Amino acid sequence: MMEKISVVKKIEAYWDKRSDSFDADHDTEDLQAWMEALECLLGSDKNRNVLDLGTGTGFLANMTARLGHSTIGIDISKEMMNFGVKHAKTVGSDAIFMEGSVLELPFMDNTVDFIINSRLIWTLVEPDMAIKEWLRILKPGGKMMCFNRMKEGVGLNIGKVNIYEDEEVDKQLAIKGARMEELRDLLERNGLVDVQIQKLSGLTRPGYDYDPWFVLMGTKDEAENRFIS
Repeated sequence: MMEKISVVKKIEAYWDKRSDSFDADHDTEDLQAWMEALECLLGSDKNRNVLDLGTGTGFLANMTARLGHSTIGIDISKEMMNFGVKHAKTVGSDAIFMEGSVLELPFMDNTVDFIINSRLIWTLVEPDMAIKEWLRILKPGGKMMCFNRMKEGVGLNIGKVNIYEDEEVDKQLAIKGARMEELRDLLERNGLVDVQIQKLSGLTRPGYDYDPWFVLMGTKDEAENRFIS
């Protein structure tokens, strides 16, 4: 079994190499529809902060920042985030980008209102560890939102073989083909409540044959307040 740090380094190198094509993928999305969907999900309180995990080229982070939320995007790939910084300047976003692993986040307990991510969850090599870590920094009552294209009525549909061009790394993608009920269970067994999966229609522009977007959501129990002094 490969050491975790070695696995993460190989994944980082892969996404560095793919940054150009990944950035171009977002040209297929209806940005206005995304902005409307995000505004609805995040609510009107602009004092609530957002952490975009696996931010990549800043697709979500730059939109939530433009909606008025203090936003940080974190990723292991510097090349991906270089695109995020460029896009931020273009669209007038004040999102902050920083390097880091979603398995070990440099934030204090109970400090984040919203944790969001797009097309990240299927890439997790230790999903239970990741969700526990995300829950640690989420405020009581805070929400986690994982956006992904999924096959309707089924779940994740990542059918690629040898995605990372390394068999040992690919073997550790524990939930790349997870069904919807397995994704809900992942959040519930790691402490989130009010877990649900919601379909988000109209986010991909017509003419592109993609599976629809869904958001897997869960909330940190308000009862956690009793542990905060």
